[in-house]
Amino acid sequence: MADRVSFLDTGFDRMPLYEAIELLLVQLLKRQGGRVYYANAHTMVTAAKNPALAKALEQSDLLLADGSGVRWGSALLGTPLVHNLNGTDLVPALCKEGAAKGLSVYFLGGKPGVAEEAAAKLKKAYSGLIIAGTQHGYFPESQTQQVLEAIRVARPHLLLVAMGVPLQEIWINQYASQLPRITCMGVGGLFDFMAERVARAPYPIRSVGMEWLWRLAMEPTRLWQRYLLGNFIFLRLVLTYAFARRQGQEQSSQMTLTARNKSGFENDLNF
Repeated sequence: MADRVSFLDTGFDRMPLYEAIELLLVQLLKRQGGRVYYANAHTMVTAAKNPALAKALEQSDLLLADGSGVRWGSALLGTPLVHNLNGTDLVPALCKEGAAKGLSVYFLGGKPGVAEEAAAKLKKAYSGLIIAGTQHGYFPESQTQQVLEAIRVARPHLLLVAMGVPLQEIWINQYASQLPRITCMGVGGLFDFMAERVARAPYPIRSVGMEWLWRLAMEPTRLWQRYLLGNFIFLRLVLTYAFARRQGQEQSSQMTLTARNKSGFENDLNF
């Protein structure tokens, strides 16, 4: 059973993969719409300094924990998120289950040509899946309304937005209201993985929570700041939060003790 867990003052939905797929499939086929995000250590570090991203996460309809960093940090703070739910695993599994039910998906984002390649790979894997449309993410801001209109006309159940953190979450939060009954999901680099432009870590590496190290080895120039500097900042963020919470608890306990002592003293005077 899914439950809402607070981590770094952000509400996460804690559930296993199969339950997330069931929940999303019902939501999609009923055309309930909504905003779905995945948050990892990099997301939380970025949100700590980007109010627009923090607001988007706060206003999400479903926020799933992605990566070993978030799971480790939440366990340290006593609110373990347990399950690693990333779009690279969840989206193909969701499309596999939804293909037989007429699920339609629109691909938005990535470099020119990547969305088309990713859509073609997914369609080949699950023949019943409906590809409602594709659009690369390098369109000018002046064409935003044109892109939104194309999505509305296509009427997908699911819009996959691959623009990277924080752009995709902020974009979804700004424009989801203009896409009624369409579930919008931020998926980061998913299209590159699907199109096989970027190799994903072998399962043994993923299973022990070290996929970030594989990605760093594959793209050191682009990702060193995110994973080396970013992981250090995330650790400091978690420890700072833990310290502040402990201080608050100690102050609360001291105030309670002071109130009890004062009450006891007043009772003695009344006696």
